Amino acid sequence: MSTTTSSKQTVLKAYLAWFTCALFFFYQYILRVAPGVMIDDLRFDYNLTAEQFSTFGAYYLYAYSLFQIPLGALVDRVGIRRMVLGSIALCMGGAFFFASTRSFYGAQFSRILIGLGSAAAFMSALKIAADYFPEGKRGLLMGVTLSLGTIGALTAGKPLVLLLEEIGWRDTVSFTAFLGAPLLLMSVFLLPAQQKRLQKNKKGESLFKERLVSILKNRMVLLYTLLAIGLYTPLSALADLWGTAFLMQKYALNQGNAAQTSMMMYLGMAAGSFVLPWVCEKYHILNRGIQVCGFSLLVLMTVVLYAPSLDMLTMTFLLFGLGFFCGAEMMCFTGAVAYATPSTSGLTLGVVNTLNMLGGALLQQLIGFGLDWQWSGTLSEKNIRLYSTQEFVFALSALLVVIFICSLASLGLKKRINSHLG
Repeated sequence: MSTTTSSKQTVLKAYLAWFTCALFFFYQYILRVAPGVMIDDLRFDYNLTAEQFSTFGAYYLYAYSLFQIPLGALVDRVGIRRMVLGSIALCMGGAFFFASTRSFYGAQFSRILIGLGSAAAFMSALKIAADYFPEGKRGLLMGVTLSLGTIGALTAGKPLVLLLEEIGWRDTVSFTAFLGAPLLLMSVFLLPAQQKRLQKNKKGESLFKERLVSILKNRMVLLYTLLAIGLYTPLSALADLWGTAFLMQKYALNQGNAAQTSMMMYLGMAAGSFVLPWVCEKYHILNRGIQVCGFSLLVLMTVVLYAPSLDMLTMTFLLFGLGFFCGAEMMCFTGAVAYATPSTSGLTLGVVNTLNMLGGALLQQLIGFGLDWQWSGTLSEKNIRLYSTQEFVFALSALLVVIFICSLASLGLKKRINSHLG
């Protein structure tokens, strides 16, 4: 076999391995947003308040985020193939458990399992890109990976509602669990085996702790983390969990149209995560871009919540715009890494992502708490709490507070990060 043929086969294997992990990221997004699409069915079946329902999204994010920091070391220790196989199996098992359990606490536990399983998807795709591709292609593959995830969320809404109407929410969740089976097979045959096993040592553990502490003491890293939270929470709160219910209430939409409209934020995110970093880095205005995106989110979120009446075309564009400016979240990761050394860049990304996702989880629960706090006592025929538009606006205003604080904090960014970033 010639060297050229062998090289082409190596490149093909690398692309197939990356594509498998990227599809896993696509799949976990379907599992992530499913409760938001099924809100009425879940609340009726378990007789849930808004705060109780919010735990289906929040517990997923808690598990997902808290696993990010140790995940990098674990992937290095057990290898990509074993990590992804175990993670997909955990996602499938959690989904099957969610579909079968009659206990609310069991359902919450299943969401924790799915969150733990999903945590490895993006990390594995990034590791494949970093380990098997030259520097010029890594950024593109990372961007495409993120876009595949957002497309998974975008395309999940309407099909899930159609399945809900035909077979009920439990069989629908079981169906999403079965979708992981082809991924398991692909992972067995297409992901690389572990090349070497890293030896655990006390010196390495001590060094890890020292680096973690130094990152948490870095003021600029923490500032970029705060800004990432402000740029991410609108997507987490609306697109992932509360958007469908809010649009159904305020605009009297059916469940399918409300779910599809709220998912427009993910389409905007897919565009923004590509366009914004490219433009801002090209013209050396990364920090200025973060500032503009923060204040733009503040304006758009105010219109979405407080405008008295909007046609659905306008609302669709507004939600797309919210998602687009949420794409600046990726620029906060870039800014944070600029204050890290090569030996701490991966850990820095893990810390930023952990705190970022934790912020989203806390906001999801805070909105649920706000809805229950303002609840007027209205019940449906099925004895489920009904929340008015005013109550939704009050609870979702927590997002405005967070975005406002983060927008003000962004004014503390330096004009330039370094010689090549703005």
